[in-house]
Amino acid sequence: MYESVLGLKKPIMGLDIGYKTLKVMQLRGDGPGAKVVGVAEIQIPPKILSKEGIKEKKALSEAIIAAIRSAQPHPITARIVSSALPESLVFTKSVDLPTMTTQEINKNIPYQAGEFFPIPPSETYMDWQVVGALPGTNTTDVLVVAAPKIIIDSFAEAIKMTGLELMSLETKPVADVRALISSNDGGPYLILDVGAKTSSLSCYDQGTVKLTSTISVGGDDLTNDFQPNLKNVATEVTHFVKYYQNRIGQATIFHKIILAGGGANTNGLRKTLEDATRIKTEITWPIIKTKTYNPKYATVIGLALKRI
Repeated sequence: MYESVLGLKKPIMGLDIGYKTLKVMQLRGDGPGAKVVGVAEIQIPPKILSKEGIKEKKALSEAIIAAIRSAQPHPITARIVSSALPESLVFTKSVDLPTMTTQEINKNIPYQAGEFFPIPPSETYMDWQVVGALPGTNTTDVLVVAAPKIIIDSFAEAIKMTGLELMSLETKPVADVRALISSNDGGPYLILDVGAKTSSLSCYDQGTVKLTSTISVGGDDLTNDFQPNLKNVATEVTHFVKYYQNRIGQATIFHKIILAGGGANTNGLRKTLEDATRIKTEITWPIIKTKTYNPKYATVIGLALKRI
């Protein structure tokens, strides 16, 4: 209560759990003026986060504690955690609803969820946002995100074991946007976050994430067999663009593909993908003040920038 009355802010720690590593970061300041207090990346057991939830909660909690203590240039002192789930563990669906009020949408979505998600609504946590009216129609586009309770609950339990407090859990594309795109930049852009085993592809348009998809090709695949896997990625990007254009009824021209994730460093990825898709492709510098940048830190930067 005193914090809200006095306008004080508790520091927030970003936590990004990947397939092979986890990353933590704490920033000082808000938005573009923020500077890194501490950042660390450490190895974790493979597949520690799966569709069945956290397999080894103690191992994960110990890894988080080790990371915050080893962060550079300074150990992390924040005790409030902002984290994210990979798209491969989240169900995302764009839903068309007749034009209605926000209150009516909030009542309608939970009842419709059973039609487009493979697990019962009683076993999921859901959130949604109104994307906007579809051009030339009397329908509203709503982006619905659902995650199995077994994953969220085990995630929160593992965080609690560290003595930290989980205050925000979102999807990685949302965090990537916060890290890489200025709040007054409406796009449209594609964001390709290349993880170790899978990649997420997102459409950012009119100042918000409007569509997401998971690609079953990751950085490991590109390293082991570049050309055929890059071709698969390029094909997925092309299909994704066409689907979005057909959905909104407009030939949206994306300004660029923004690369994020550790796999964004794969030799030849930027140029080859740009040639294959004919869309400018680049590793975009984050909005915070930093002397160095590796795209594998995009998500954790966005999480650390979260304000609750």
